[in-house]
Amino acid sequence: MKTLASWIRTHQIATFFILTFVMSWGLWFAPGAASQQGNILLAPLAFVYACSPALAGIIISAVSNTEARQGARKPFWIAFLVAWVLALLVELGHTVLFSDSLLSPVLIGFFAVGALPVAFVISSAYSRIPAVRSYLSTLIRLRGVWGWAFLAMVFIPALILLSVPVSNLLNGRPLGEYPFPELSLSLLGLIAVKFIYQLFFFNATGEEVGWRGFALPRLQARSSPLVAALIIALFWVPWHFFFWQAEGKPVMALQFWADMFLGHILFSIFIVWICNRAKGNILVAGIAHAATNTTFAFLGLQTSLPWVIAALMMILVDRMWKKLATDHPVVYRSLPDRHSAPYS
Repeated sequence: MKTLASWIRTHQIATFFILTFVMSWGLWFAPGAASQQGNILLAPLAFVYACSPALAGIIISAVSNTEARQGARKPFWIAFLVAWVLALLVELGHTVLFSDSLLSPVLIGFFAVGALPVAFVISSAYSRIPAVRSYLSTLIRLRGVWGWAFLAMVFIPALILLSVPVSNLLNGRPLGEYPFPELSLSLLGLIAVKFIYQLFFFNATGEEVGWRGFALPRLQARSSPLVAALIIALFWVPWHFFFWQAEGKPVMALQFWADMFLGHILFSIFIVWICNRAKGNILVAGIAHAATNTTFAFLGLQTSLPWVIAALMMILVDRMWKKLATDHPVVYRSLPDRHSAPYS
């Protein structure tokens, strides 16, 4: 066990990607069984799949920790209970508004089980393990980065909205031609519920805790932000495979994968950019992710041209091909042995 723990400490990036895919693809059957076959018994396993990047980061941080446990257990369990209740209420509210499913004691029970991984990730910000608590501290904090949080919430949705007139202009259609949903209080309420749901399940708590919270600082200790964004996208896209298959996406079509890689590379560049600007704040990254998925739930992207232009501007303005300084907040400092592989 000591040998394994030592290997994990010195190969944290490799372990992260391996463990993430073992936990997610190892549960390949869960998303489809839960959504297509209506097997709610497997819904909690689908939630574990969705949280696998975060769980991998927490496990590796706990194994790599070298300090004694600190503090009492009480804050963790209070946070766990509060996060569990909130996650359950969010899930129930989303189901009532966006699904034809009728709430029943059995369904509520399985949602309660499914909310456990989310509650565990959030409450781990109060872990007694110093490495875990330090790693997750920004998941529950926006102090000093409110401006970046606001930008994260509006920037990508604005690009998606901008894609409509740009697409019309490129295709010779009237600039105002697009059937936008009629703005109303009920629509705003649906948008708010969808955004909160995406934030809890699982854009912040499942994905960004892992991809940008754990992997990004370690990759940027050895490479530039641009390379780190590309590496994350390389794993981020196939990680979704069984979720997309369960949703009925054309996962056997090459064009689908070309579109997914292009979109996720552009999106990865943006999240890496704003995460670096927000001093590695995981919640800011989660807000950007949730705002984007929420916008896609109500509006379709007409053309990726505004995304491409925005990504190029970020790369050029911040010179994202250059490595960050070693004292940058989003550069991992406790590096493994210098003789280990560059991306181990």
